[in-house]
Amino acid sequence: MANGGIIGPLQTPVIGDLITQFTAPGTFTPLKATADVLVVAGGGGTLSNGGGGGAGGVIFTPAHPLPGSAVPITVGAGGTNAGGGVSPSPSANNGSPSIFGSASPITATGGGLGGNPDATAAGPGGSGGGGAYGPVPAAGSGTPGQGNNGGNGSLPSPQHGANGGGGGKAATGTAGNPSATPGGNGSDFSPTYGSQYGDSGYFGGGGGGASQFGSIPVSTGGLGGGGNSGSNNYPGGSAGQAGDANTGGGGGGGTGNPGGSGGSGAILVKQTNVQSAPGVWSLADAYNYKKQGLWPTTV
Repeated sequence: MANGGIIGPLQTPVIGDLITQFTAPGTFTPLKATADVLVVAGGGGTLSNGGGGGAGGVIFTPAHPLPGSAVPITVGAGGTNAGGGVSPSPSANNGSPSIFGSASPITATGGGLGGNPDATAAGPGGSGGGGAYGPVPAAGSGTPGQGNNGGNGSLPSPQHGANGGGGGKAATGTAGNPSATPGGNGSDFSPTYGSQYGDSGYFGGGGGGASQFGSIPVSTGGLGGGGNSGSNNYPGGSAGQAGDANTGGGGGGGTGNPGGSGGSGAILVKQTNVQSAPGVWSLADAYNYKKQGLWPTTV
C-alpha cells in the first residue's frame, strides 16, 4: 500500500503537445483554454484551356480562445473542374469555405475559379484564380490575410495565349507569359505542426496556368498542393492536375482538356502542455494537476 492504496503501477504524467487534424466535418472537444488553429479552405477548380485555380484561404490564429463546449468543424471541398474543349462549363467553381465554429468563428474563404479564354472571368476567393488570355484577362482577387491575387492572362501573339497561375497564400500567381505561369506558393506551417501535414508542411498553393506555347510542357503548381497545368499542344494536350487533398491547393489549368479540380481543405488544432499517461495516476498528481488547471480529459 506504499502507493496510497492504488492498485497497479504508478505512471509519470507526460506533458506534450496534442495536434488534431480535421479533413472532414466533425466536432472538436477542447482540453485547454487556447490553441493554435489553422483553417484552410478548399482550393479553386479550373476550366479547360484556362488559368490555374486559386488556393483556398489560409488563416493561422495562435492562442485562439477555446470554449468549454464542443466546437463544430466545417472542412471545405475543392472546387470542381470543367469538361474538355474550350467552352466554359458551369460545373467548374470556386472552392468551399472551412469554418472553425468557436465563439469567435474563424472562416477561410474558398479559392477562386481559374478563368477561361471564352470570356469566363477568373474568380475571387481566399486566393484568386488565374486569368485567361482573351476577352477577360484579369485575374481573380485574393482575400487580405488569407491569400493573394492570381496572375493575369496575356496574348503574346495572335496564335498563342498564356493563362495566369492561381494565387497562393504566400505569393501571387505568375502572369501569363511564353515561358511558364506557375501558381503562387503556399506557406510553410511545419514549425508549428510538423511536416506530416499538408504538402510537407505547406498549405495554400495556387494551380499552374495552362499555356498555348508548344515548347512549354506544364506550368507547376505552387508549394502547398497546387496542381500542375496540363501539357499544351492543343488539341492533344493533357488534363490539368487536381490540387492535393487536405492542402487547399488550386487545380491546374488544362489545354483543350479538362482542368484540375481544387484540393480539399483542412483544419489543424494544436493544444500545448496537455497531460497524459497510461496506467494509474497517483492521487497527489491528480490533485496537483487539477489545481493547476492541467488535468486532462482522455487524450
